[in-house]
Amino acid sequence: MSLDNLEWSQIDSIQMSVQKADLFLLNNTQNQQINLSCTLLTIARGKCNLEIKQYKNSVEDAQQDEFHEGFSGRVIIPRDRPVMKCEGVIFPSHFRALSEKLIAIQSVARPITVTLCLQDKLSVSVNGDLYIEDTREITIKHIDFAFPLR
Repeated sequence: MSLDNLEWSQIDSIQMSVQKADLFLLNNTQNQQINLSCTLLTIARGKCNLEIKQYKNSVEDAQQDEFHEGFSGRVIIPRDRPVMKCEGVIFPSHFRALSEKLIAIQSVARPITVTLCLQDKLSVSVNGDLYIEDTREITIKHIDFAFPLR
């Protein structure tokens, strides 16, 4: 595939819909983790596995670690397979709020939507094909969730 064959645009966000959500209570470490299995919307034929953990250090340490909007994470986009992996940490208060919303949401016709806002841009064709030469690891500036109400 060449960048010359199709019309390409540069995107700095990836939108996806949640297909499955799990909350893990890891008893041996007293940690909690949310795992989301998502289908990509802005990129054709792909999936993303998203792991969100609680940030364990103090708020002062977190600010020094350059938290963006209370979230710090990265997405790994392999060149050879259509499954991205996203890992991130959020403040405990945000983690609790997110897990409560995921638990409380009732079944509605529309799925939860997640948007990853990226530090770098990606080349995507008008058909939704992603173009990367090598596996990419990109910092996430922030993450947004849209919960359907009806």
